[in-house]
Amino acid sequence: MNKIKRELIMTRRFLACLRAIRPTPCSLINVMALAVAFALTVTPSAYAQVNIVFIDTEGNPVPDVIAELHISRIQAAPQDVGVIDQIDRTFVPGILLIAQGQQVRFPNSDNVRHHVYSFSDVRQFSTPLYADEEVDPILFDQAGVATLGCNIHDSMVAYVYVSEWQDRYQSDELGRIRLDNTGADVIHVWHPWLQTPGNRQEIPLTGASNNQLTIELDVRDPSQVFGFRAIREENS
Repeated sequence: MNKIKRELIMTRRFLACLRAIRPTPCSLINVMALAVAFALTVTPSAYAQVNIVFIDTEGNPVPDVIAELHISRIQAAPQDVGVIDQIDRTFVPGILLIAQGQQVRFPNSDNVRHHVYSFSDVRQFSTPLYADEEVDPILFDQAGVATLGCNIHDSMVAYVYVSEWQDRYQSDELGRIRLDNTGADVIHVWHPWLQTPGNRQEIPLTGASNNQLTIELDVRDPSQVFGFRAIREENS
């Protein structure tokens, strides 16, 4: 039985109790007691925030985990433009979370030229070879993951995660996110090092203690693997 059904049952029981009580001073006290009991029953599970920490199999925090609640789709894309810079021949940030329909800029803060491109189905593009000049932002209008590279520096790789969901999160350097509980039973996560098909995993939102939940992920750092080989194939 999911949370919504449980809340409906509790509501019906509460209303039935109200109909059975006659309006006397004592009955008003009983009504108040029932209301408090009902609130205590519903509130912790349905409306409290949940603090989640993602760790690897050795207990280390996992930053940049993308997490989604598949409840409400995005109605309108944000107007702000995402940014992936190029610093010391590295994409910064290496993982960017944006909403479907959002644009991304690719400034070059290096003193060398770069050539950013993507062959991903989500968005295929190629910038000119550039250093100091500004290039046009790229529109990402399809949901999914775009893997980026540099045609000049093969070791450079980054990911643009394009989400179609209203409730989307990215873990910080300590592997933390805070969910605004909307009654979801599962959380959908993605990370480029996750050892699952498509680098995705569906995880039940159970076992939280005091609104705290630790989730272990099987992630492996491909530090010795360059370019697009860092991502597993969908059916591997």
